[in-house]
Formats: sequence, structure tokens, C-alpha cells
Amino acid sequence: MIQSPGFPVSDRTRTLHLSQTDLVRFVVIGAITLSIAGVTFLSAAAGYGAIVPQLFYFPILYTTYFYPGRGVYVASCSAAAYLVIAGPFAMPNPLLVAGICFQALLFIGIAAGSGYILKTRILRPYAEPEEDAGAIHTMIRTGECDHVEFKLRSLWSMDLTKEDIQASQSAEVRKYRNNASKFIIARSIAGFLNTDGGDLVIGIREDRMLSTTEIVGIEDEYSLLQEMDRNPDGYRRMLIDSVVRKYLPEIFDSASRFIRISFPVIGGRTLCHVHVRPTERPVFVDTGSEELFFIRVDASTRALAGKAMTRYILNRFSSS
Repeated sequence: MIQSPGFPVSDRTRTLHLSQTDLVRFVVIGAITLSIAGVTFLSAAAGYGAIVPQLFYFPILYTTYFYPGRGVYVASCSAAAYLVIAGPFAMPNPLLVAGICFQALLFIGIAAGSGYILKTRILRPYAEPEEDAGAIHTMIRTGECDHVEFKLRSLWSMDLTKEDIQASQSAEVRKYRNNASKFIIARSIAGFLNTDGGDLVIGIREDRMLSTTEIVGIEDEYSLLQEMDRNPDGYRRMLIDSVVRKYLPEIFDSASRFIRISFPVIGGRTLCHVHVRPTERPVFVDTGSEELFFIRVDASTRALAGKAMTRYILNRFSSS
């Protein structure tokens, strides 16, 4: 296995970053909520308030879908705004006041219920069939070889600072910077694609000095994904979009033919198992500035170029 010398094995204290996508969503949520509040005031003043409260469902459900834990906040703000705006127009009719209060509470109930359903779906255990977990156990006991490779993480370079990058001894970190870890995963997959296939298991810590392996799982990497993607499905999407689509575009449209991603749970830890089938044609890792060719040799992934690459491709793919 090619491991990054600059990769610290100890856990790093991570800073949560607010992505541009999050900022856009917050602006949209705020704009929609304020617009609906204005429409509510105008319609209540004109005596048309029967359908307007339901408009608040849009920002509430929008927020809850992307941020299950925050929908209640938007619902509470919407409820408060609705009470303040519609309440005075309902006075002194007790039935209208009661209806407005019920509607305000319904906002919060909808957000809480929707958030609970989404969180339950997200946190549901993603247990794989027993044969997959059994196969992983066998791989871990046997260790790395020409068909098996272990990685601790796939996102470890995302939160490296400029100082970390400058101080790193890793050529990949210095060249690919915060994308180094994804490039390394792409390189491993390409090596299997161009050789005889194999299995990449993410979430395994190796100690070569002691010849030991430890199952640590991928859960610690969820914080580096967007909130809605902090689960195995989101991790799979990250690998497909940020690794396969970006670095292996030749097979992106047919990725399901060659790559199967599963998430066996072993000892309470979720692993990412990437099973790779060999391709019928050479696959290059496209970095944007160059195309690199990798193969699997023994327990490592190696680059080929020049005459060695030409000979290998002719021998390996001539009959495909």
C-alpha cells in the first residue's frame, strides 16, 4: 500500500466549515420566510388568511430536508412571525385566536416530525450481508496483497492547513494539496482496474512495525461531509462524485460495471468496502494537468510510464 508519509495517524481537531452551498440555502430560507411573512400581513389585513399559513410549510420543509436538526428553529421563527402578524387581526374572536395558535404549533410539529423521520432514516444501521462482513474479516486476517489494500481514511487531507501542506514530506500532499487523499484513493482504484481487480477497504489502521491492523471505521470522516451526507449513502456519493467522476472520468458512466461500494459493520464500526473489477481497456487517472497510469504490483500501487506502460497495455489489453 502507498501511504502518505505526511498523514498523521492521530485524530485531528476539525473545524466545521460553512460551505458556499450552506450559505446559499440560508439566504434562500431567509428570503422565502420573510416574503411569506409579508404576504401574510397583506392578506390578513385584507381579510384573506385561510390559505396563507400553509405557505410557511415551504421554508420549514426545505430546511428540515437539508438540515433535519434545524427545521424546528425555522418553524419556531415562522410560528412567532405568524402569531405576531395574524394575532392582532383575529382579536377579539377566540375561535380565530385559537386557530392561529393551533396553526403556529402545527408548524413546529411538522418540523419536529419530519426531522425525526429523516434522522431515523439517516441513522439506521447500514448492515451488509453476513458474507460481505465475513469476507472483510478474512481480508483483515490475511493482510494486504496484490488484490487487497487498506486505507485509514479518504478525506484526511481536506482539513490540512497551508502550514501542514508546506511541512508535509508527502509528494502527493505537496502536489495535490487538499485533494491528495482523494487522488490516492483514485490511484488505488485505478491500479485494481488496470490489473486483475481487487478490494479496497477504508477504515483500517495498519501498524507495519508491529504487523497489526485495527478496525477504526469511517464515522470520524462524516464531519467533513455536508450535514445531509453524514452517513454511508453520503460517503458513497462522495466517492463517486469526488473520486470517480473527478479522477476516473473514463469509467464514470459505467462505474457500476466495475465498482461496487458497500458498508459492512464490524465490531460496531462502519467500513467502506470498494470492490473493483478489472476493465477491458486501460484507465488513466486524470488530474486535470496530466493523465497517469497505475497498476497493482504485489501489495502496492505503482505508476507506469513510457515504454513500460506501452508494453504493459499491449500485453494486458491487446486481447480485450
